[in-house]
Amino acid sequence: MMRAVTAPPETCPRCNGSGWVPLSAESLRVEACECQGDLRRNQRIASACIPKRYSHCTLGAFRELSTSLRTAKRRVEEFVDAWPATLDGKGLLLVGPPGCGKTHLAAAALLEIINAGKPGRLVFSNFSDLIQQIQASFDAEHLPGKGELLAPLMDADLLVIDELGSQKPTPWVQDIVYYIINTRYSDARTTIFTTNYFDSPAESTLPTLQERIGQQVRSRLYEMAWKLDFSNVEDYRKKHKW
Repeated sequence: MMRAVTAPPETCPRCNGSGWVPLSAESLRVEACECQGDLRRNQRIASACIPKRYSHCTLGAFRELSTSLRTAKRRVEEFVDAWPATLDGKGLLLVGPPGCGKTHLAAAALLEIINAGKPGRLVFSNFSDLIQQIQASFDAEHLPGKGELLAPLMDADLLVIDELGSQKPTPWVQDIVYYIINTRYSDARTTIFTTNYFDSPAESTLPTLQERIGQQVRSRLYEMAWKLDFSNVEDYRKKHKW
C-alpha cells in the first residue's frame, strides 16, 4: 500500500530550527524557543495514542443535551482541574449507551491535561483493539509480546480504557482484564473507564457490567473510579446521521 506523502515541517523562524534563541544579540546565553512547547505537546499527544476521530475533542465542544450530560461534563472538568491530585485519588467510570459522548469526554480529559501543560504519562487504549493485538502477538514472532503491549498500560499515570467489556467474556479475556486493572489498582494508578454495560440494565435480557468483566474486577472499580451515569441519553450519531 502506497503511503501518503506528507510535507516536511516548517522551520521555526525565531530559532531557525535549533530550539534555542539568544537572550540578546551580544549574549551567549540562550532560552528555549516557544516552538519547543508546541513540539513537546504534540509529542505527548502522539504518545497518548488518542484515535484520530477524537483528536479534536475538547470539553468546550461537548454538547450538553441533557442533565446527565451536563453533570458528566462538570465532573470531568473537576477531574482535569484537580489533576494530578485527582478526586480522592480516583478515576472515572463513564457508563452509558453507544453514542452518548463517553469517549469524547475521556479523550477530552487527556487532551485538556496535555494542553494545560500538566504532568503525567497519559495513554488511551481501546479494549477490543488491545485484546486483538495480544491475540495476534501469539501468532507472529515479529509482533510485540503481551508484556510489551501491556507495559504502557501498567506504567501510565493516567490511562483511558475505552469500551470496557466490549469483548466476549471468555476466561482468557477476563484474565487480561483482571491483570490490567488489578495491577493499576494495587499501584494506585488513576484510570478512566468507558463502558456500554450497566450494573442494572433497563432490560433484564442484557448482560450486566459484572457479567462482562467479572466480579473481582467490578469490585475494584468501586474503589478506583467515580461512576458517571449516562442513562436515557439519545445516540448522538443516530440523531446527526447524514
